[in-house]
Amino acid sequence: FSALVHIRWQLLRDYVRSGRFRELIQDSDYDMMDRGEDADMIVFKMGEREKTFFQKLGMDTGIKKVSFREVAEKIMARKLNSEGFEDPRERFFLDQYKKRKEERRIAEEKAKAEKKEKDKEKSPRNEPKQQNGTSQLETVAEEGFPALDLNSNELHVPGSTRKSSVFNDSSSYATTDRRLSTLTETDRSVITDVLQDDVTKDILNSCQSRRSTASLRMRPRRLDTVNGFDFDEGEDIAIADLKSHKTPRRIITKTREMYNIACVMCGVVPLRQYVKQCSGRYVNLNNVMMSAQSIKPIAISLVMDARVVDLDVSENNIGPLGTMYLSEMLTRNDYIVELNLNGTYPGKEGLRVLSESLTQNKSLEILRLESNKIQHTETHLINSLIQNVRNLKELYLGHNAIGYEGGCALAKCLEENTTLRVLDLQWNHIRKESAAALCKCLSANVGLRTLDVSWNGLGKEGCIALATSLPKNSYLKSLCITSNRIDMLSLRFLLHGLVRNKTLQSLEMGQNPITTEGAKAVVRAVQSAKDTSLIRVCLDGISVDEQFMMFMKELFDKKGVRVTHGDLLSMANSTEQKEHDPHDLNRFDPVMVLVEYMRIDNLRLIDFFQYLDTNSRERLSKSDFREGVANLCLPLTEHHLDLVMEKVDLKRDGYVDLEEFMTVHREVSRQITQRTTKARSKRKEDEGLVSLRKILKEIVEKRNKSHREKASNRSTNQGRDHVITKNRTLTVTKPSLSAQHG
Repeated sequence: FSALVHIRWQLLRDYVRSGRFRELIQDSDYDMMDRGEDADMIVFKMGEREKTFFQKLGMDTGIKKVSFREVAEKIMARKLNSEGFEDPRERFFLDQYKKRKEERRIAEEKAKAEKKEKDKEKSPRNEPKQQNGTSQLETVAEEGFPALDLNSNELHVPGSTRKSSVFNDSSSYATTDRRLSTLTETDRSVITDVLQDDVTKDILNSCQSRRSTASLRMRPRRLDTVNGFDFDEGEDIAIADLKSHKTPRRIITKTREMYNIACVMCGVVPLRQYVKQCSGRYVNLNNVMMSAQSIKPIAISLVMDARVVDLDVSENNIGPLGTMYLSEMLTRNDYIVELNLNGTYPGKEGLRVLSESLTQNKSLEILRLESNKIQHTETHLINSLIQNVRNLKELYLGHNAIGYEGGCALAKCLEENTTLRVLDLQWNHIRKESAAALCKCLSANVGLRTLDVSWNGLGKEGCIALATSLPKNSYLKSLCITSNRIDMLSLRFLLHGLVRNKTLQSLEMGQNPITTEGAKAVVRAVQSAKDTSLIRVCLDGISVDEQFMMFMKELFDKKGVRVTHGDLLSMANSTEQKEHDPHDLNRFDPVMVLVEYMRIDNLRLIDFFQYLDTNSRERLSKSDFREGVANLCLPLTEHHLDLVMEKVDLKRDGYVDLEEFMTVHREVSRQITQRTTKARSKRKEDEGLVSLRKILKEIVEKRNKSHREKASNRSTNQGRDHVITKNRTLTVTKPSLSAQHG
């Protein structure tokens, strides 16, 4: 059944190419009819239909890849044994084949009887012999149709040209056409019915609709009732020339090579940062001073790129033209997931082209448009992005100027949106009514999971809107309302809606004028809420007290909610009172303290200077003052010594000589005299000087007393000898002369 086998081969080939199977071909321009042992491999999805298919072929259902030729051999072996599978086209073919075979058998028996009568009249040498029990269709197929050998690249024809190839032998076509003309109408209908059933037509139509330039289009051969099989019908290259035809290999250009070529064509110097990163998944070109002309080669090189998923061109003034280049690239590139256009200033025209181009993109999920001076007149383009770009999940619009009208327009768009998950609107001048409209839209929105409206002006109007929308929203997970002019009055409305929300997990409301009492009210409200899902509350910038810390600890122990806050205030009644030090000299001028000390201790200036100058250098350093003051037991700190050096060191050389000391001493003595004279004129005493002199007298008396005790101890120890033995030390007192004589 060579002809029938050939038809089955074509149907199977077209079925594989047009169905749920997908060919894995390394050299896609190579015809699978001429591959021999290197047959195509098929990759497929193992569904219920495929499992039944492979089970009936006796093959393993756990495989992921199988040889096309192996499947063809199994199918044809099963069909010839009348063991079909769950394919309506093949089942129809087998039913028709059995029916027609029975009709042919009856017709052949009748023709055989007539032929015997004619043979008696004709010479046996002029007529060919036929084998008994073979049908006319089988005889024609064996003699005229080329047989398909699955283990070779050639179609074999019986006779003298047994090993000739169909691609080189054209004489077989004449034999085929001549033999085919002898087929009966019944035989033709069998083959024609198989090629014209509904299932086959659908497969053929799907084959013709595929636009594949990587491989030759394999279409079923149409059986002509006059000329037989037309193997060249619908082919790009005639089968006779196919074996000798060599298709040029497709040239695959890498992204880096494409970028260098584009730079040459655009007259731009290649950017070193991009050349290094273009072979990776992330390209960071933040603030590299690019212009629109510099971004054009990058956009050209990324058209066919399949590796880069994150592109950052922020802080580069590429303008509307550069944004248009990137937008056109995104219509063809379906691999970039995140695009950062912060600080690129796309303008109205750039946003318009971007919103139109992204409707054709299937991969972009994160878009950043912060710090681009977007005005309220461009909000309709943002709305177009949100509505038409179905893959967009995160949109960042912070640090723009959307304002009142833009906020209202954006709120209307968000009511109907179901795809956007993250929206950032911080620093956008959204105030009062526009803020209220934006918060009110949360009651109807079912897509947003994170909303950031920090550093705007929600105020009382926005909190009232949140009080009505938060209980109705069951999708929002994170809300940021930091620095939004929320006072104690506005906080009451906000907490009224917060305690009835069941899905919010993170709330950030720091930098608002709610005071410590407001912070405690927030913690108590969260603790009293029955069905809250909050796990984090941010109150940064708000000062708290000890009572708040106690409430926060109870909230964490009960519900596990973590709260961040500002500075901790200390209570006035818990402040420790310091004991008064009567010898504290911090309130006095340290130079005046030294001058008064010399007067009370009866020291001349020259004597005090020499006492401090232990190294006899005739100048004093800060360390000399430190050691001298410590020996005199004056309680002066390091800060006091710095003040002394600053006032006495008139030359600013780090040292104090005698002349400088005398000048300062003279000036301070004059100030003390003036203060004393002024106090006497009022018949009073200078309390500051009196207190200072009293403290210095106590210090001098205490020091002198300590010196006297040390002197007496030394005089007592002079009459004792120390006798040192091997084991211990003994103290022996010498007897006086009077005691000896007595």
